[in-house]
Amino acid sequence: MEGIKEHILICLSHSVSNEKVIKSAYDAYKNSGAMFTALYVESDIVLSKSEQKRLKNNVALAQRLGAKPVYIYGNDVPSMVCEYAKASGITKIFVGLSQKSFNIPNIKKSLAERLSAMLTDIDVLIIPYQKKIIKHESIKRFRFPVIKYFDILKSVFIISVCTFVSLLFYNLGLSEANIITAYLFGVLVIAVWTSRWFPSALSALLSISIFNYLFTEPRFSLRVYDPSYPITFFIMFFVGVLTSSLASNIKSQAIISAKKAYRTEVLLSTSQMLQKAQSKNEILQITAQQIYKLVKCPIIFYKTEQNTVTFDFDYNMENKDLNLFLTDDEHKTADWVYRNNKHAGLTTSVFKNSKCLYFSVRGQNKVLAVVALALDMENEPDVFTKNLIIAILDECGLALDKQNIMMQKQKIELQAEQEALRANLLRAISHDLRTPLTSIAGNAAILMERENAIDKEKKNELYSDIYDDAMWLITLVENLLSVTRLENGAIQLKTEPEILGEVFDEAINHLDRRKTEHDIKLELEDELLMANMDVRLIIQVIINIMNNAIKYTQKGSTIVLSAKQQGDKVVIKISDNGDGIADEAKKHLFDMYYTANNTRTDGRRGLGLGLALCKSIIKAHNGEIYVEDNKPKGSVFTFTLQAVEVNIYE
Repeated sequence: MEGIKEHILICLSHSVSNEKVIKSAYDAYKNSGAMFTALYVESDIVLSKSEQKRLKNNVALAQRLGAKPVYIYGNDVPSMVCEYAKASGITKIFVGLSQKSFNIPNIKKSLAERLSAMLTDIDVLIIPYQKKIIKHESIKRFRFPVIKYFDILKSVFIISVCTFVSLLFYNLGLSEANIITAYLFGVLVIAVWTSRWFPSALSALLSISIFNYLFTEPRFSLRVYDPSYPITFFIMFFVGVLTSSLASNIKSQAIISAKKAYRTEVLLSTSQMLQKAQSKNEILQITAQQIYKLVKCPIIFYKTEQNTVTFDFDYNMENKDLNLFLTDDEHKTADWVYRNNKHAGLTTSVFKNSKCLYFSVRGQNKVLAVVALALDMENEPDVFTKNLIIAILDECGLALDKQNIMMQKQKIELQAEQEALRANLLRAISHDLRTPLTSIAGNAAILMERENAIDKEKKNELYSDIYDDAMWLITLVENLLSVTRLENGAIQLKTEPEILGEVFDEAINHLDRRKTEHDIKLELEDELLMANMDVRLIIQVIINIMNNAIKYTQKGSTIVLSAKQQGDKVVIKISDNGDGIADEAKKHLFDMYYTANNTRTDGRRGLGLGLALCKSIIKAHNGEIYVEDNKPKGSVFTFTLQAVEVNIYE
């Protein structure tokens, strides 16, 4: 069906035939563009060293050929494979079918046969294997169970206790059924208390023998006269083996559930910590901490930048610089992992008497980092730990992708903001600056061409207009330069204690010449009130705010410049009784290039730099600046400076 991508699954095992299965699946995968997954179902079956080595080689082969390794846990392998295939959208499953070890048919169906029966809507491709070595391997799988001596001691103790209780029952005249129940209870306790099924099965056989020897006629002999006893013995043995098998399965499921719960807890805590991380370095540090909790070994991170792999940082509890011990072999292996976009958990390299296991941190489209675990030569993580490490690194890859997306988004937003500022500046230069320049040019042309025809009063008016326009341009350019220098840190504050009365007088002297059209008042609670400031910049703040009040309020309005001390701060206020400022405009009033659509009667508009400059200057003085409504009407601009105590000596 078009639109559905092929997803090939291979079932990994320790079998010799599994290598052929992997290669057959790869032949179908390499030219199809399909997804390729290698699944291993871990159960409670204990593998021999040779079987563990073959499993390791098969996993490494699958990884080299491009398969993504996945590990799940359960004793019912066909059911686990079936559930995973349905949940993951698998379209084809490759599984091996070995040659029969004996000529008689096996009672238990093979994995391939059970999968074919369970998955009717998924193609199950069975790869036969005919080498004779399979026969030897099949026979070898029926090896004698591993026996723990401590389990044997437990079993002997429980059987002894059961025998003592049974003798007590016998002397009290209780029936044989009670004695049999005591032994069955003992077998069940052994099944729960020991780590394998074999001690409980052996205990069931031993219980039958002791029961026959001590409690059946003839006593103290293994012979029996009653023909029903063999049936009783068989039922006792069957019940004992069955209960031990059930108890063993319950314990295995408990272990698997505990592993799943631990895996979920680790991944959940990792995910929560990574979501709170604010930078790439913090994400990698959290990942290193979480992996260290699992393996307790030094961890090396390689960064991938400009198509190269270089050492980034290491995480170890000895505070040693591991980069000093890395050789070319380690760097080459890390580079191979990066360029092939694969986990290389089984790629090893000697490093300071250790074995390095390499993993890739995968993003959506590329490898974002490479991780090496410097393990002891004999301490390689088991399948569960490797699977958990890969899951943590996948979480790390998702977090890094999210961080990269956020950084790109911020970069785009910054570029958009800069473009908007640039557009505003160009708009203001192309439109707002044209008005005073045109006025200056026009007035100058009139004076040049019609000087003799214009009376003295008209000339003075034209001169005054030229002067006002020129001063407006000078003030605007100075504000623009000051804002740029403050934002770039080019202006160094030279703060000194200054008397506010003198500062206010100096500022008022440099106000717009239209100040005479307004009622300007000074209010100081103390003539010697002082504040720490760069006097030149603070005068500019006062001039900018008061000139705005002069420009945008009606003639005859009252403008009050006041100051008073509150704690360790001096609060300076500039209030007017004009029409006030809209609430929406107040939110952006101190933003650069924001003009609140205010237009003077002469048609000029400012660039929106004056108040932005004021904010930058007050911020550089560690003060605050804000605007609020004046009662009953008008606006109040307030800013704060650091107060200075005055000491007067007689």
